[in-house]
Amino acid sequence: MGTMDTNISRRSLLKGAGITAAGMAFAGVLGGCASPSTRGSSDQAAKEDAATVGLATDKAGETLDCDIVVVGLGASGLLAAYGAAKAGAKVIGIDLASDMTGVTNVRTSAPFAVGSKLQSASPSPLTVKEAMDFFNNGLNYQLNQKALRNILEASGKAVDAFQDHGMKFKVDFSTIDASAPIPTRGDCWYGLTGEDRAAVFTSMMDDAGVDTRFKAEAKGILLDNGKVAGVQAKIDGKTTDIKAKAVIVCTGGFLGNEELVAKYFGGSKIVCMGNAANKGMGIQMCQAAGGQIGKCFSISMNEYGGANAAATPTYSFRPQTGTNEAMRLPVFGGLLVDAEGARFINEGFMCERTMFAAEPIVREGYHYAVCDEAFMKRWETTPLPQFLGDARMQKMFDGVVASDIRDQFAKAEQEGWAFHADSLKELADHFGLVHLEETVEAYNGYCKAGSDDQFFKDAKYLTPLSEGPYYVVQSQPAGWLSLGGIKTDAYCQVVNADNKTVDGLFIAGADADLFPSPYYCAGMGNGFSIGSGLVAGQRAASQL
Repeated sequence: MGTMDTNISRRSLLKGAGITAAGMAFAGVLGGCASPSTRGSSDQAAKEDAATVGLATDKAGETLDCDIVVVGLGASGLLAAYGAAKAGAKVIGIDLASDMTGVTNVRTSAPFAVGSKLQSASPSPLTVKEAMDFFNNGLNYQLNQKALRNILEASGKAVDAFQDHGMKFKVDFSTIDASAPIPTRGDCWYGLTGEDRAAVFTSMMDDAGVDTRFKAEAKGILLDNGKVAGVQAKIDGKTTDIKAKAVIVCTGGFLGNEELVAKYFGGSKIVCMGNAANKGMGIQMCQAAGGQIGKCFSISMNEYGGANAAATPTYSFRPQTGTNEAMRLPVFGGLLVDAEGARFINEGFMCERTMFAAEPIVREGYHYAVCDEAFMKRWETTPLPQFLGDARMQKMFDGVVASDIRDQFAKAEQEGWAFHADSLKELADHFGLVHLEETVEAYNGYCKAGSDDQFFKDAKYLTPLSEGPYYVVQSQPAGWLSLGGIKTDAYCQVVNADNKTVDGLFIAGADADLFPSPYYCAGMGNGFSIGSGLVAGQRAASQL
């Protein structure tokens, strides 16, 4: 699927946001760049949209009142609701899940945090200055500096709140000093998952007095004379207006929305590993209320290997979880080619830092891993850690051998995302890899010389493809969540195109323009989410 047509995109955003006719003046920023020749048709489309949206916004069967409504109770929403309620606000928090066990944060690995009581056991606790220097020096100050400082400071307080309500963490910071890498000094690994972790979250909501409503789908933002006035939602099938002085949007990004993924990721199709219900509703609501979309978009990419929407399951994961081992071929350091059969990356980087290789992988869309029969023989007899460059992955796959890889590969061929052939030409023809034969010839030359003169890959990954039959796996990017969205001020309050705050509207987590492109540090997605959520909740409460 290609990028969206401007008018189609605009209409779908407005309809998806469910705004009232009173909000159309704000929503006009989405399509204000129409050329004179198309302006008449755009104006007519806007009138049609206003009427359609007015009809789609059903008369509410129920009205609820509160100070602050939080849309989404994942990592950021949980802390937003908690922070606002602990500051004295009357808070209603809604989520599409059936209960707290269904929110996305019950199975994430760890937040990157600074200044928590947990980390105070370290001989040299990580400081905000060190964390800011780490991000800024590595990313050339790409991040929102005002928000970054506040989010980092809040991240440790969020971890403290988890601990105060019974969360266990499986890391001993007393053994981690200043000589350790910054990510190691910041990662607070959760020690509870599933129902046990959900119980901690429920305790936090109960302690703070948050009115949680599950099975609640946000349908649009409520505007009163252009001002944010709450959210309309379907709660247990009933249309409900939740009137509020402030709205905090925490709907988890848009990785479940193919149109928005194509729009913001150069036409790519990204396999969603996280919550497919995250379809960008929060971003669309904020745009409808005048919020300005940001410029940085990335994903927290699948660190376990490849993916393909045609596969069952669609992505590779931990060992012995039922995923197809053939999907892991792209992260073994061998030959990778683009849709025309040409190399596009130092494959050693993809092997050693898979989670952080998202940008070249997303840019290509589909990419192809190629190997020969000699490699296949190694694959079915050699423990997988010998192929993997990431230390965490090596430990995780210790002792695992893909002895049935030929059967798994045959299944991949049946599903249409893998192929093998006696000749490279036949292999190339199958997926239209027009330059594959010349690419392999050049690559084999680098292998013979022991030096990659194209992308300078470490010689330890240079293995020629010379023994038929030959094998190819088609892969596409997969991610846990999208990263990037609406611009904010220092306190996660939504800003408009003039960088002026929108009264009563806040955004946090994956819906907000808080993340770099590329994804930079393990735990960053969760850490920035809990930190930004707490910042937004406390700020919204302070403005009441």
